[in-house]
Amino acid sequence: MSHSTQLSVEQINQQATKHDQTADNINQQLNQLKQQVDATLAASPSAATRALSTTCDNWIESVRKSVLAHLQTMAENIRREASNQDGTDQQSNQAILNLPMETGNFLGV
Repeated sequence: MSHSTQLSVEQINQQATKHDQTADNINQQLNQLKQQVDATLAASPSAATRALSTTCDNWIESVRKSVLAHLQTMAENIRREASNQDGTDQQSNQAILNLPMETGNFLGV
């Protein structure tokens, strides 16, 4: 049993990829919805159907600007922070390796 909560950069980037995949999936579903509403509008160009189409267009645009944008921003932030943490870990590791030999032996390096 592991006693560490540390995640590798690869594990963190996998989570960011899941955010990207979720955003892509939602975008595809929005495109399908738009196609279905357009098909309905083509079959029945009534005022009610035009109102449905306009409402759908506005809602889809709002979802893209809000939900999809946030998912993409979260993925970018996750990747950036993973990279920053990896850089900090490497600097800390190098600092430990640069310690005088007596101290290094004490630390088990």
